[in-house]
Amino acid sequence: MDEESETCGYNGADRKTDFQVVQTASGDSIFFSLGTDNIFYATREVQSKSTGWTRMDLSSGLSATQGGAKIQAKAFSVSQNMDTLAFDLVLAVTAGSTDYLYMSLGNPNTDASWAKGVPWTLIPFDDSSRSSPLTIADVYLVNLPNVAQAQTCFVDIWRSPPASNPLKLLDRYYILPKGSPRWHLHQLAIDLAAGSIASCLGRRTKDGVGGIYTFGSIGKTTELIYAPQYNVFRPNNPPSPARLSIPPGARSMATAIDADGFSNLFVSGSNGLFLFTPDDQDDGSTSIQVISNPVVANASRLSAMTAGGFTVVWGLNPQGTLFYTKCFAGSETDPSAWSVPIPLVLNVEQYAFYTNLAAGNNVLFAHVKGQQIVQLTQDPVTSNWIKRQILLPTTDVSHMVEFNGFTTRIEVIGDNGIQKSNEDVILTSTSPISVFINDIYYVLSSDIPVTVKSDATGSITIVQQSDSLAVVFYRASLANFPTVAIDINPASKALATLFSVQSVDSLNDAKVTRADGTVQPLVPSSVGVDDRKAAATALQNFATISSRLPADGSRQEAPVTALAKATPAPSKSWNITLGEIQGKVLMALNVNDSTDRRLQLHPEPAAAHARVLASGLPTFLVEAGDFFTMLGNTVLTEIKSLVFKVVNGLNEVWVQIGNTIYRALLDCVAAVVRAAEWVFDKIKVFIEDLVAWLGFLFQWKDIVRTQKVIKNLLKQFGNKAVAGIGSAETAIANGLDGLQTKLNAWAGIPDTKTSIGSTSAQATSNPSGSSDPQSHWALEHAKSQLPNSTTPFSSAGTGSSTLDKIIADLQGLAKDEEAALKTMIDQLQKQVLEPILTLSPAQLFQRLAAIVGGVAIQTAKNIVVRTLDIIKILVDALFKLLDAPINIPVLSPFYKLITGSDLSFLDLMCFIAAVPTTLMYKLAVGSAPFPDDSTTTALINAKDFSAIGAIIKPRRPASKPQAVAHATMRVAAVDPADVYKKFTIIGQYLGMVGSWATMFFSFIQLPFIEAGLKSLIPGWMTKIAVPTVLLSLSPFIIGAFTYSEEWDMIMTDVVISLQFLKTCVDASDVLGRNQTYGKVSPYLDSALCIVGLVPTIGYVVLHHDLASDIVGTTAVLCNGLSGIPAPVIWNSGVPFVPVRAACMGASVGLNFFSGLLMVVNGGLLAADK
Repeated sequence: MDEESETCGYNGADRKTDFQVVQTASGDSIFFSLGTDNIFYATREVQSKSTGWTRMDLSSGLSATQGGAKIQAKAFSVSQNMDTLAFDLVLAVTAGSTDYLYMSLGNPNTDASWAKGVPWTLIPFDDSSRSSPLTIADVYLVNLPNVAQAQTCFVDIWRSPPASNPLKLLDRYYILPKGSPRWHLHQLAIDLAAGSIASCLGRRTKDGVGGIYTFGSIGKTTELIYAPQYNVFRPNNPPSPARLSIPPGARSMATAIDADGFSNLFVSGSNGLFLFTPDDQDDGSTSIQVISNPVVANASRLSAMTAGGFTVVWGLNPQGTLFYTKCFAGSETDPSAWSVPIPLVLNVEQYAFYTNLAAGNNVLFAHVKGQQIVQLTQDPVTSNWIKRQILLPTTDVSHMVEFNGFTTRIEVIGDNGIQKSNEDVILTSTSPISVFINDIYYVLSSDIPVTVKSDATGSITIVQQSDSLAVVFYRASLANFPTVAIDINPASKALATLFSVQSVDSLNDAKVTRADGTVQPLVPSSVGVDDRKAAATALQNFATISSRLPADGSRQEAPVTALAKATPAPSKSWNITLGEIQGKVLMALNVNDSTDRRLQLHPEPAAAHARVLASGLPTFLVEAGDFFTMLGNTVLTEIKSLVFKVVNGLNEVWVQIGNTIYRALLDCVAAVVRAAEWVFDKIKVFIEDLVAWLGFLFQWKDIVRTQKVIKNLLKQFGNKAVAGIGSAETAIANGLDGLQTKLNAWAGIPDTKTSIGSTSAQATSNPSGSSDPQSHWALEHAKSQLPNSTTPFSSAGTGSSTLDKIIADLQGLAKDEEAALKTMIDQLQKQVLEPILTLSPAQLFQRLAAIVGGVAIQTAKNIVVRTLDIIKILVDALFKLLDAPINIPVLSPFYKLITGSDLSFLDLMCFIAAVPTTLMYKLAVGSAPFPDDSTTTALINAKDFSAIGAIIKPRRPASKPQAVAHATMRVAAVDPADVYKKFTIIGQYLGMVGSWATMFFSFIQLPFIEAGLKSLIPGWMTKIAVPTVLLSLSPFIIGAFTYSEEWDMIMTDVVISLQFLKTCVDASDVLGRNQTYGKVSPYLDSALCIVGLVPTIGYVVLHHDLASDIVGTTAVLCNGLSGIPAPVIWNSGVPFVPVRAACMGASVGLNFFSGLLMVVNGGLLAADK
C-alpha cells in the first residue's frame, strides 16, 4: 500500500431554534430540534452513508391523529436511560387552536428501531375541572433510575389563554402516562409566571419520586424551590416545597443525575459556581461554592451531566462564551477536584452536549451566532478539540458546503504492480474521528476496525475535516495480509513544511500562493525582525520536540527513571513574554546559553522567567487541547507570559493569564502543532494563511483555461470525425493494404531491454503528481456524485428497418468470427497480457505481430466496415450528446461558480482532466500550460480542427537516442511559443485520466453484466463514456498534428474517429437499450482495437529514436489491448465465462499501466527525451 495526504478545501444543517442531544451505544449522536418550520426533527449520525447525517420529521405524521389538521410542534423534552441508552420523548403540538401532548417512552436506540419510526401516544388532557382549549407553555422530562415511574414529566400550561392573561400565570401538571387520570395538578401555594422562571428536574435522596426545581420570580420575590412530584405519603395533599437559600447573584441552574438517580443541583452566582448536594436540599439549605472563577460567574445558562465517571458542567456567560469544567463523579463537593473552567467557544446562542460513554470524551453541539450548528468533539487521546459541520442530505443539486480538511489517498497495489480493486482494507485511528472514506461517512477508532474496499481504481480516499493542523492519525492494513500495514499522518506533508523553518531567513522566504495565483510573503511586512527571530526559534524547538514524540500521534509516556525520582530533574526552558507596546503584541529573542532559551519582550528575560515560575500564583494543570483553545479565545486579554519547560523528560508549556498560571504537557504531536499555530497567530499569520502555505489551493483560473482548451480541441476533433465519416471505409482499406510487409518490419525495432513494469514504476517513484489527492479532486467527486446526477438530454432519432438489418448482419458476422476471436484472445492472454510487465516494448511489438496476423485483421476489417453503416445512419444525432447538460452535486454548482457556465458531459470530463493535467504540467515544466494570453484565447475560440492545427505548428525535436531505463522526471523548460510541445505533454496526461476513468466506469458496470441486467445500467454511465473515450484518444488526436501524411497517422485518425463515433452510438437512445445491438457492440469494440494496433505499431517502426517514442507507443498499445477482450467481458451469454474474470483483470491492469506509462512519457516529452 502507498498513501498521499494533502490539506485541501472540500465541498455539504440548517439553523434550528432549540435542540437536545442523546448518544447511541457506539457513541454516535442524535440531536432533536424544533425547526423554524415548526417541525420536530431527529437528526441522526449514521455511518456508511454519504453525508453521515440523516434527518427525520417526527411530528408531521401526527396529523393523522388530529383529523388531518396541520401540526405545529411548539415544545419538547428528551431524556435518556444511561444504562440502556433507550430514550424518552415528550412533545407539545398545536392542531387547529388547541394544544396536545404526546409521549414516546423507552425507545431502543438502534438502527432497527429507527427504521420503524418513533411511536407516539396521545396523552389527552383529562382534568375535568379545567375548560379547553389547552395552551401548553413548556414541557420537562427526565429518566430517573431506581424509582417506580422512571419517566418524570411535568407540563406547564397557561392558566387562561395568553390574550386574557396579562400576568402570564401558569398552572403546572405532572404526568403519569399509564395512570388514570394522566394529568395531575402540581399543587403549590405559589404563582408561576411565564417568562420569569426556569425549571429543571431531579430527585433528592429522601424522596421516592422525582421532582422539579423552580428558580426565578415567583410572585413578588425571587426564589429557588424544589418540590416532589407529589406527596408520597398523602397523595391527595400538596407536596411540601423546599425553599433553598439562593447563592449571591444567582442567574441559572442545572441538575446532574448520578447513577443512583439523585441530583446534584448547580447554580451560577456572581462570583462562581455553587452546589446543592442531593442530601442537602431541604427548606433553608445553603449551597457549597465549588468554583470561584469569573469565567463561570453570572452564567445565563447551565447544563450538567454525570456519566462515564465524570460530572461535567457547561455554561454560557453573559458575553456568550461557552465554558466547561469537570470533576470525578462523587467528588463534586471538593473545590480542588474541579478542573479550571475553560472558555471554549465564543458567541454561542444555543448548545447541547453529552459525555461519550464509549470513548469517555465530551461531544458538544453549538449554534454560533451567524453560523450553522457545528459539532465539537474532544479527542480522548490528545485532548484536542475537533470541529466539524453537520452535513444533511439535500435534494438541491446546487447546494454545496465548503470546509477545510486533510485528504489522504491510499493505493492498494498487487505484487504485479497493478492497483487492486475491491480489496478489503482495515482502517483504525489513534483516536475516534469522523471521516469520509470514498465519500461515505464513517467514524474511525482505535478499537473498532472499519473495513472498506478499494474502489475501481484500487484506491481509498479519506477526508478528515479540520480547521487545525492538529489531526488524528490512521493505520491501514490489508485484511488478507495483516502484516502489510502503513501508519498515516494526514498532515505529514504540511508538518514537514512547517518544521522546515529553522531560521529567520527560511521564515522570510516562506510564500503563500493564493487561489488567483498571486504570491505574497507568509509573514506580513509589519512584523518586526525580533518577532520573526522569536517565531523562527520557537518553530525550531517545536520541530525538535515533535521528532521525539510517538509517530502514531499518541501521547508520550513519562520516562520510568524520571517518574521514580523523588525530586524533579533540572529543567531546560525558553519563554515568550508578551506585552502591549503601542497596541502591538511583540516577541523578541534573547539567548543566554545553550540550555536556557527565552523568547521575551522585555530586556530582563531572567526576571520575566522568574515571574512565571516563582510567582506564588495559583497553578493549574490543564489538557493541551483546552489550553490552546483557551489561549485562542479573545475573551482572555491578560496573557502576560508563556514559558516552555522540559521537566523529567516531558515538555510543558506554562502561561500566566491575569493572576493565574496554567500549564499543559506537550506530549503528543497535536499539542506541539497547536503551540506552533499559536506562535504564528502572534506574528499575524492566521490559520487561513497557514492552510494556503502548508496545504494546497487550486489556481482555478489556470485550470479553467486548460479545461476550455481541452474542450475545444476534443469538440473540434469530434466535428471532424463526423464530417469525415464518408471517406472512412476507403481509408481503412488503404491502411491495411500490404499488411504483411508492415508486420514483418516490426521485428526490426531496437530492443531497449527495459521492461514495461520497470518503466511504469517511474510514475510512482518520480514526483509526477499523478497520485496526489489534489490531482484526483474532481474525479473523486465525480465517482461519488455521478449516481446522483440528472440530465434532460434524450438523443433524437428512431430505429429503422435498414438499421435492424445492419445489426442482424453484424450479429451473424460476430457469430461466424467468434471462434477466431476466442483463439486470438486466448493467445493474447497467455503470451502478452499475463507476462506484460516483464516484456520490453520490442518484445511486446514482436509478439503482437505474431498474434495479430492477416486473418485477425481481415476479420476485424469486415466488422469495422459494417459498423460504419450504423454510424452513417445515426451520425446526425450522435454529436449532440457532448453538449448535453448534466446536473451533478458539487461539481455542477462549483463549475458554474468558477466559470459562469452550466456543466455539460464534455465539460465534466474535460474539467476532471484539467485538474491533474494543470497540476502535473506545473510540476514537470514549472508553469501553467496555458497562460492568459492571445495564443490561449485563439485555441479556445478556434472554429475548427484545422484552425487549432495552424496554431499548434508542430516542431519535431532533433533525434536524440535515449535509453528508456534512464528516463526521469524533472522540471524542464518549455518555450512558451512551442505550443505543440505543450500539447504533446498534456495529451499524455489527458490519456492518463481517460484510461483510469475508463477503468473505473467499466468496473462499476460489470455487476450489471454478470447479473444479466445490462438494460438497467444507468444512462449516465453510457453517456459519460463519450467524453471519456475522447480523453483516452487524446495522445492520438494530438499526435495527428505531425507526420500527418504518413499511412500510420492517416489510418490512426480514421480508427480513433470511428472509436469515438461508435461510443456515441452506444450512448444513443436508439441503440443504447437495443438488446441485439448490446450483444454485438463488444465485438465492434474489439475489432476497432485490433485494427488500431496496426497504425500504432506502424508509428514506432518509423519513429523509435527517442525514449518517448517507445514509451508513448507502449502506453497507447496497452490502452488498445485493454479493449480486445470486450466480447468476453461484456457479453454474459458468450461461451467464454471461465475466462471473464481473467480478461477483466487484464483489461483493468492494461488501462492502469497505460495511464502510468503516459505519466512517465509526459516527463520524457517535457525533457525532450
